[in-house]
Amino acid sequence: MPDYNATSVATFDKNAARYADKYFALRDYDACYALITTELQGRPARFLDLACGPGNVAAYVRAQCPAAQILCVDRSAQMLEQARQRVPEVELLQADCRDLSAVPGRFDAAAFCFGLSYFDDADAALVLAALQRLLRPGAPLLLATVATVAGDPALSGEQQTAAGDKVYSFYREQDQIVALMAAAGFELMQASRIASPANASVASTDVVVLARRR
Repeated sequence: MPDYNATSVATFDKNAARYADKYFALRDYDACYALITTELQGRPARFLDLACGPGNVAAYVRAQCPAAQILCVDRSAQMLEQARQRVPEVELLQADCRDLSAVPGRFDAAAFCFGLSYFDDADAALVLAALQRLLRPGAPLLLATVATVAGDPALSGEQQTAAGDKVYSFYREQDQIVALMAAAGFELMQASRIASPANASVASTDVVVLARRR
């Protein structure tokens, strides 16, 4: 079977600069990102930004916690290039989120924002299990925004952009997202819903989850 995620990554590679220009400067999600920086309390922690895209979360963490050591991971080489241009002094690693064996060391906190909705349930479980292994016991994980689009699961599957590019998206309700995280070894700290940005391609209700590694 073809790798559905590779199809999505090819679309993000093709449109990385346009995506970054559209979304990087948005402040809509700053209150979500603040949940993780509050946990870090400005200390020199190791922070993992998984499925980092152009570096939105990493940029916020860098501004609020300048002493943090930040690793940005994405499968899209072009998204990593956008992060390199926009976020100073971060490490970059190209990797499939389902296989994080090349990610070094353990982390004090992580964010997986903008990624979960591009994996089916089996692969989402793989990603979350890999994150659990990379985090220190008690470390917080922020799973937020477009990564966890709340919607009818029946809408999941191949989506086509106006330009004809393909992306595979998987929609879940909030309780399904929390259950996936619990099964991977995360304890829920808080969950909320927010409206998607006004310039989003598709209007949605987004789910923000802060959890802690057991």
